[in-house]
Amino acid sequence: MSDAAPNRILYVEDDPDIQTIAKIALEKIGGFTVRVCSSGREALDAVSGFAPDCVILDVMMPGMDGPSTLTALRAMPAGANVPVIFMTAKVQSSEIAQYKALGALDVIAKPFDPMSLAGTVRNILGKAAAGRVPAALLEQLQQLRQGVGQEIPSRIEKIEAAWRSLGGGRWDAEAAKNLRSLLHSMAGTAGTFGFKQTSLQARSAESRLGDLLATSDAPAQERLEKMTESILALSRAAASEQPNR
Repeated sequence: MSDAAPNRILYVEDDPDIQTIAKIALEKIGGFTVRVCSSGREALDAVSGFAPDCVILDVMMPGMDGPSTLTALRAMPAGANVPVIFMTAKVQSSEIAQYKALGALDVIAKPFDPMSLAGTVRNILGKAAAGRVPAALLEQLQQLRQGVGQEIPSRIEKIEAAWRSLGGGRWDAEAAKNLRSLLHSMAGTAGTFGFKQTSLQARSAESRLGDLLATSDAPAQERLEKMTESILALSRAAASEQPNR
């Protein structure tokens, strides 16, 4: 990174909704120039031509995850020294220490607050905090939140359908992994856009499903019933919650 204030950010995230809100937050609030990539492989292909001042990497992505992308980035001349910030829901102190040991500059927790994201990035990079947010931009962000809120019921339907497909003794690990991906996406998107209880319930269901996937045998009936309770709790939260930011 040069002595000038950092300006160019390569943002790597597979969820389209989070891509949109992060790009707006970084560009309109922070004044950054942002190149969005949907996968680690796409980011590696883009880094030489884009020449970023910073790379923000989602940790959990299909295919090449964040740590794998960082390792590959460091092996490239164009990415050997570029600052990297991880973005993840896994922010226990031991996990943060692990990410920094891999070479990350710092970690931003997901879900993040769009209003403070650019300032957080600038602070991590040692620069001044972002300035005042224009009223027109506040309105644009609110419209995005409303759009996500309108999409949540259809996402819940997909989650419920995916769970029903695993009922009746038809437990399938690959189908369960697909459901886990849906829950992970719901947790991140809902939390980022202000639906905190929906995010918490989705994260809880994702964790419970992860426990089920950790066993090689089909789960016992009692554990399946608890998973059903988690899905129902998520549905109730999504049906009743309003954005709280």
